[in-house]
Amino acid sequence: MNGPHPLNSDIPPPVVFPSPFDNQPHPLARQAASDLQRQLTGLTDKLHQFHVPHGGKMLGVLVVRDHHGALGYLAGFSGMLGNRWYVDGFVSPVFDQHRFLPLLASGESTIENLDTAMQQVLHSEDYRTAVTEEARMQRESQADITALRQQHQRQRQRRHELRLNCADDATLMQKLAAQSRNDKLVRQQLQQSARQQLQSAAERVQPFNQQLNALRQQRKAYSAKLQRQLFDCYRIASLGAESVSLRSLFRDKLPPGGAADCAAVKLLSTAIHSQLTPVCLAEFWWGADQGLRRHGRYYPACRSKCRPILPHMLQGVAVTVPAHEAAVEFPPQQPEFVFEDDSLVVLAKPAGMLSVPGQTITDSVETRLRARFPSTDNKTLLLHRLDQATSGLMVAAKSAKSYKQLQHQFQRRLVEKIYIANLAATALPAQGEITLPLRVDLDDRPRQRVCREYGKPSLTRFRVLCTGGHTSTVEFKPVTGRTHQLRIHAAHPQGLNAPIVGDVLYGSAADRLHLHAASLAFTHPLSGERMCFTLPVPFNPAANISERCAHA
Repeated sequence: MNGPHPLNSDIPPPVVFPSPFDNQPHPLARQAASDLQRQLTGLTDKLHQFHVPHGGKMLGVLVVRDHHGALGYLAGFSGMLGNRWYVDGFVSPVFDQHRFLPLLASGESTIENLDTAMQQVLHSEDYRTAVTEEARMQRESQADITALRQQHQRQRQRRHELRLNCADDATLMQKLAAQSRNDKLVRQQLQQSARQQLQSAAERVQPFNQQLNALRQQRKAYSAKLQRQLFDCYRIASLGAESVSLRSLFRDKLPPGGAADCAAVKLLSTAIHSQLTPVCLAEFWWGADQGLRRHGRYYPACRSKCRPILPHMLQGVAVTVPAHEAAVEFPPQQPEFVFEDDSLVVLAKPAGMLSVPGQTITDSVETRLRARFPSTDNKTLLLHRLDQATSGLMVAAKSAKSYKQLQHQFQRRLVEKIYIANLAATALPAQGEITLPLRVDLDDRPRQRVCREYGKPSLTRFRVLCTGGHTSTVEFKPVTGRTHQLRIHAAHPQGLNAPIVGDVLYGSAADRLHLHAASLAFTHPLSGERMCFTLPVPFNPAANISERCAHA
């Protein structure tokens, strides 16, 4: 691109550069993003080549100031756009194109040749015949063994009946014993014959498998080597320090795939090399919705790829602390105790307080419990956690014995939890169940994602309590306890497709996250009494569930 896009605005620029890891961008960056989105909307045909209909693309804008003080913005995209690294109107990638592009082309050609070689083996007539024959022998031998086992079971039952009715007939007893020994011998012979046949079939397949494994190992080793060579084509500039290699920012581990190809890195790199002053940044998803990525919605810079890179680039620049990392001061009496005896504590966690200490914030529910009960056994007090933004009931043990007993209840799902949430939609099913396999988003922790291949099963039961305006108040009963389970079950298109109000990770910002652990029921670890506690919903006093507690 030739220079920044013009930006005319009455919005005051921020005094300090807003953290790129904040979930909500500065209003000035939002205006720049809106300007870019208007241009994108007018380029329907061109955009169709980029990402529609198969998905969307993360785009970004960086508001900058030139040496005259005039504001403008740079536009960028993550990765490639329509299989192109360079697109008019957008910033260029960070890598050295004279080294990177020939290396990438050569590497992709080599990998394609290895993939072709593997496909030739897999589709060869000899290999398919050998595999088919091995599978046939396995089926037939298993069928023969099963049939013989069933026959012997019938014969064994018949011998058992004869032994009961003819116990005094010595000759018959000897004959039955001989039949039993013969059955065993026949079974052993069949099993040995099957093993020999299967071994012969496996030996015919083995050379092909060895060839495939060798090709896979060759591909794996070459891909790792190529990735290291490609990463060495990146130099990461900085506003207040020397440029460094990409790999040096990730210390002893190899950067994740796509590192330094994110929009934020490209934008800052262009600004630094063009001697433009960064003012504020925004990234948004554009195109078809993809899982929890929604068209036009803003997202922070990804943590796994950009967290090691962006702080280096922004050295020498004052940057705000991300809202989710900013320490919040809570009164000494919090969290308030709802119930306490010699065995346990039931407490009310306020929204914004961590359950356990974080990387940058040490104040937490557990920290305050330890300060209050310094003589407690040296293990975690809390039996479960709530997200920082979630409020509501938690239980903590005051002894190892109580902890173990309560932990057993959680593991066997004997603890009943009810959450109340306001969802940003009204057209919802009256009640039902949500089951989705969840795992962490490796590219953007702490976000979670739905993954059919590696996700762990999750189950939530729900029912709508009431609707009003543009929201619905919903009762959630989680059966499993996966990270961000309720938030994803609410927001995902295969769930309720309605984010929880105030969910900055999977929805939009509000006064707070409208999710509250309103009821908690369990069996007392010593007395065996069934106990149920409720806590009023701070964002919706009408959603009172105290009358249902007696039936928990």
